[in-house]
Amino acid sequence: MLIETLTLSLLIGKLRGGKIRNLEWLNIKGWYLFVISFILEMISLLIVSRSNGKLSGIIENNFFYIHIIVYLFLILGLSMNIREKGLLITLLGSILNFIPLLGNEGRMPVSIKGLKSSHLYEQLTLLEEGKILTHTLSHKGTKLYYLSDIIPISRPYPFPKIISIGDLLIAIGLFVLIQYYMTNNSRRGKMITISYGGK
Repeated sequence: MLIETLTLSLLIGKLRGGKIRNLEWLNIKGWYLFVISFILEMISLLIVSRSNGKLSGIIENNFFYIHIIVYLFLILGLSMNIREKGLLITLLGSILNFIPLLGNEGRMPVSIKGLKSSHLYEQLTLLEEGKILTHTLSHKGTKLYYLSDIIPISRPYPFPKIISIGDLLIAIGLFVLIQYYMTNNSRRGKMITISYGGK
């Protein structure tokens, strides 16, 4: 959903007369925390999906801790930037996604009913077979069910999926951030004023 959110945000920003180059004024503190978070999760998933060795087994058995660390880096990074427009909303969404992970062995529960209503049968099969490391099927014992992936987005949407309340907030926050920078020239004006203030 992240790529879709970013693409839509940029498109709407352009339609509103905004400029993509304005995003260069966005100064993300602790950007390396997001990079570490992304790399840690991607490497873990790649190793598990492409090998059956000892390392793969260690990652699977300890993925709860790995996923928690990934989210802690993400939440810490967002916390360092909450003064940026929209990122407080994104932080709240990330926390709401983090909470059900804590209660469900480090994996985000996914609604079976939602998967079926969106005709995501392939994903349902993969989850039944335990082949998606980051997610698990919801059941009667699922904790914090209403914070899980329970919101179906079906066709005619071109990329049907199941999302959570946290996902929605993350998308809204990023949308607000991008719109603010693309359509706001005040920061650039201030930089020019400072640069040429002595003339």
